[in-house]
Amino acid sequence: MRRLKKELWPYKVTYGVDDSNIKIDKIEQWLGETMGAFKGQWNAVYQYNYTDFYFRDSDDMLMFKLRWV
Repeated sequence: MRRLKKELWPYKVTYGVDDSNIKIDKIEQWLGETMGAFKGQWNAVYQYNYTDFYFRDSDDMLMFKLRWV
């Protein structure tokens, strides 16, 4: 299991531990439109049945949770 450096990516949300993995493309599109490019303000690590989304800012993480979780 891969984990990003907490110093760079202090906030993590695990998404898709059930059948909701279908939405990953929509989530990434929303993140790009809302928070900018991949690895800018957000990052993702893909596992077999879930994805860990990482954020540099707690407000970005909160906005993600309110929208997708």
